[in-house]
Amino acid sequence: MTQGILSRFNKYQLERFPLAVLVFTTLSVVLSSSAIVLPRSQSIFSNWPAIIVGTVTGLLFTFLMRVFDDFKDKEFDDKFHGERPVQKSVISLKELNVLNIAGITVQITVNLIYSISAFLWWCLAMAYSLLARNEFFIKNWIKKHFHIYNLLNLMQLFFLQIYLYALISPVIVWSEPLLYAHFIFVLLNSGMLDMARKLKAGENESKGLDTYSSRWGMKKAALVLGFISAGILVVFTYISNALGGSIQLIAYGGIAFIILLSCLFVYLNWNDGRSSKIVQAGGVLFFLSVHILIALTRA
Repeated sequence: MTQGILSRFNKYQLERFPLAVLVFTTLSVVLSSSAIVLPRSQSIFSNWPAIIVGTVTGLLFTFLMRVFDDFKDKEFDDKFHGERPVQKSVISLKELNVLNIAGITVQITVNLIYSISAFLWWCLAMAYSLLARNEFFIKNWIKKHFHIYNLLNLMQLFFLQIYLYALISPVIVWSEPLLYAHFIFVLLNSGMLDMARKLKAGENESKGLDTYSSRWGMKKAALVLGFISAGILVVFTYISNALGGSIQLIAYGGIAFIILLSCLFVYLNWNDGRSSKIVQAGGVLFFLSVHILIALTRA
């Protein structure tokens, strides 16, 4: 029974929750957050228990968000996304719920043991996610407002990011400008990655108008993603300079940005399923690069 669920989950995660990618993106956020809130004299790796707890919690919380999405979008996905695992009966919502409850139990247990103060922020993040799960009790209205819907769902990461800061350093210096710069940096990166995931082309375009490319057209969507990425590069440069990062380190971030722009160029010119995957890969590379490079300033 257990082996069967895990086997079906493996097929599910390949499409809806790519663990091989999310482990590294989550870890990179935890590491860059450590570089911001830990004392300058302390290496980020000296706080390895918090890094492990934060990565496990962040990963399981992301899974929670995905499962909540699959529940609330069931009717929509049945109509427009019959190729998805739940719709193909690869795995059931009931089974996903069992796995999600197990993940929530792990999160509560490890955080109660490690940090009560951080756990309180986790509770706020959880409360907001439950609101999002119920579509803020305005389902009929919010479904008609695509951009507000996506923004409110993205804001689930607001409290989760504060949770990370509190987990890594119990005493948060709220007057520190870098804290707010990094907070904006994380939210921009999350938005960039979500947008890269929702740029489709050719036969992969959604008939349900639930992608940015279907709403704005490929050119406008690619342009907006490019501007968001440029904003990330600016904030990255500011943070890296403030932390004493080298010019070489900042240049690596610039190279990752150029690679992402190249991916967008390919996306606009190929206009097929492959080009969508290339944009996603470029987004992940840029996301990982800027977070890890910030962490390296404090390694």
